[in-house]
Amino acid sequence: MTSARLTIQADRPKAADGPLASQGDPWVQVWVEAGREGQVFTYANPDGLALASGDLVRVPLRGRRHVGLVVETLQVRPGGLGGVTLVAIEALHQRAAVDGQWQGLIEDVARDCHTSLFRTLKSVLPPGWLGQRPAKAAAAPRSRIWVALAAEGARASTSGQGLSAKQQALVDQLANQGGGAWQAELLASGGISRSVLDGLERRGLLSKEALVFQAADHPNRTSRLDLAPSQTLTGAQAAALGQIRRAPGGQSLLLWGVTGAGKTEVYLQAAADCVAAGQGVLLLTPEIGLVPQLLDRCRQRFGAAVAEFHSGCSERQRIDTWRRCLAADGDPLVVVGTRSAVFLPINTLGLIVLDEEHDTSYKQDSPMPCYHARDVARHRARRSGARLVLGSATPSLETWQTCQGPAATTELLRLPERIGGRPLPPVRLVDMRLELEDGHRRLISRPLMQRLGGLAERGEQAVLLVPRRGHSSFLSCRSCGEVVLCPNCDVALTVHGRSDGPQWLRCHWCDHRAEITDRCAHCGSTVFKPFGAGTQRVMEQLDKELEGLRLLRFDRDTTRGRDGHRRLLQRFAAGEADVLVGTQMLAKGMDLPAVTLAAVLAADGLLHRPDLRAGEQSLQLLLQLAGRAGRGDRPGEVLVQTYCPDHPVIRHLVDGRYEAFLAEELAL
Repeated sequence: MTSARLTIQADRPKAADGPLASQGDPWVQVWVEAGREGQVFTYANPDGLALASGDLVRVPLRGRRHVGLVVETLQVRPGGLGGVTLVAIEALHQRAAVDGQWQGLIEDVARDCHTSLFRTLKSVLPPGWLGQRPAKAAAAPRSRIWVALAAEGARASTSGQGLSAKQQALVDQLANQGGGAWQAELLASGGISRSVLDGLERRGLLSKEALVFQAADHPNRTSRLDLAPSQTLTGAQAAALGQIRRAPGGQSLLLWGVTGAGKTEVYLQAAADCVAAGQGVLLLTPEIGLVPQLLDRCRQRFGAAVAEFHSGCSERQRIDTWRRCLAADGDPLVVVGTRSAVFLPINTLGLIVLDEEHDTSYKQDSPMPCYHARDVARHRARRSGARLVLGSATPSLETWQTCQGPAATTELLRLPERIGGRPLPPVRLVDMRLELEDGHRRLISRPLMQRLGGLAERGEQAVLLVPRRGHSSFLSCRSCGEVVLCPNCDVALTVHGRSDGPQWLRCHWCDHRAEITDRCAHCGSTVFKPFGAGTQRVMEQLDKELEGLRLLRFDRDTTRGRDGHRRLLQRFAAGEADVLVGTQMLAKGMDLPAVTLAAVLAADGLLHRPDLRAGEQSLQLLLQLAGRAGRGDRPGEVLVQTYCPDHPVIRHLVDGRYEAFLAEELAL
């Protein structure tokens, strides 16, 4: 065993797998995942495999087979191993698994996150490549035959001239499916034989093409003859796109647009420029729940050039996408994914987009390295010469600060109005203290009950945000809105303990502890109780008080499994429910034209979290939720229930002056 740093040859050609004519160096140093950090071992290369840094090889270690990474090849036997018989490498596993230009990026992340280089390397490679299943990891990407209707076939679907009944049925089926389908699925459906397909192909009415297949692709494949055209841009969108096009390589840009201003269309047209130039594109979203909507729009625009990469994909699917990136020499690829996709080895990367850049989900909290995808994207843009577009209606304080002053490193682009000039929905507050004074002690206020009750007859929908799935989070007075704060940190103390046992208050920052009291120190009221309500309790309350109101719950419990988010949102968009009750997932990126009401059941659950960023994150979430209403032809409305209507966050929510809030928060 010996030690070595990761040294990857920068301009190494990527030869195809197969017989290798050249002889490789006789000794190779291989990093193997053994122990917590992994170790570098020296192996013999008696068969003369032409190996280089960045290859994956199969090696024996302690009676087991492992996949290891070649970090260095040696022409001279390492000193100190003169009398030792070195074990031989078994086989090449994957050529050029790590590209040379990665070395600087991986070292940047390891340094910034105070993590070892090899632990960082392990975290960025797809799961399974460095595990105990080399045969599975080494399998080639799957491909299937994609059948697409040609232009003549599209005309034949309307004229029907010269076609047999089965041929006409197939042409009509392809036309109804958007112009294409997988051959295997057509044959498996019955009634369609291979001879029917071959006959139409000979007549030039359809074409066949072998494409890389991912299990999630087939419901959304789009014929290349039926790709959606670019939309007409507004003046502000066109100006923003022009600035992106003129930006030099490595430049960061903040696309600050109000909700519904058309940021996604700007992303897609900027991506189209890169695809036309043979460059790759990386589109990142903060959560898996936002992937389906963006993925569908990308496939409609770019067809088979689109791939996805996130934890909701299977291990095999992620490896296939990784291989597509490695193999995409001159073939542009558009990848949609979450934060881990920022490490994909996309060749000739031209554009990186972080949509909803303010979202905390871009931060990897565990395991190490604890990176932020926005920071990694900045490193990668500088090293690859790609342009980085950070999009948000509520930019983070860090990103906003980089746009300020003469030393600004980020160019600011603005989309100040919604598409079609639609107004932003007004915000209406419900003071829950007044509700309590009038004897209304229920979870749902009377104004909200009244508004929800008339949804069905008006043909409208609503989204209802509940801050969390859990229960008590802090102690508050229902009479005056007073919250028990930590004397050291000025954040809300959290209720700990069991509902049927002893309870106490604790600060999650400094560990200050205090006893629970049943009387408010500010006004003397005895209506002083732990605050908190979960989505399930809200559903039960609504079902009890508003009979006939159709409800759907949207949280981690109801969106588990593959495409769980997509299926539930499709049901809501199809009109199966009047109200969608959910957690913070509701506020992120959904475009539902029938939603005219966005309501927050208990804003205090957001404002008084034991977090120094509670104010910034609460206002971001509330403004994002407000943006879900009024995106269609009907005007929208936002209704917020709170015990603290004078809170600075609530004040800025009502007046919509987010930039003024950022200035105040920065000073604070």
